Amino acid sequence: MLPAFKMPEPMFAIINPIMKVLLRSPLHGVLSSGIMLITFKGIKSGRWFTTPVRYIHDGNTVRAFSSSETFWWRNLVGGADVTLRLKGKDHRYHAIAVRENPALIRRWMDVYLERYPEDRVYHDVGLNKDGSLNEADIERAAAVAVLVEANPV
Repeated sequence: MLPAFKMPEPMFAIINPIMKVLLRSPLHGVLSSGIMLITFKGIKSGRWFTTPVRYIHDGNTVRAFSSSETFWWRNLVGGADVTLRLKGKDHRYHAIAVRENPALIRRWMDVYLERYPEDRVYHDVGLNKDGSLNEADIERAAAVAVLVEANPV
């Protein structure tokens, strides 16, 4: 497994706007197989926000993870209608932030980290001597992660 690099948090203020432009452009194919745009309404401000996030697709359900320390997912607590830009096209979904179902979160974190092992650094998951992901770290990460599940409207 290749060493993983953790982007410093302030860099996302520069990278996210670039990602938004690329994912809305004809060049989206370079990124859109693993990164989507999620557009949601702020529950306090009423303003619309768009953020790029990694995703996994399972049938009609789209899932993403966020750190409990970030704020965007809080707009999805209790559920909210969102727009997901997947592979260059906008789709209407209903998304919900899942925080209190450790078994479900762990199940999908395993799938997510299998697909994107380089993202382990964002969840503080270390490697064992044999290069495999540390199970105790995954368990700890799943206990604090937020799973966002979205289904078509």
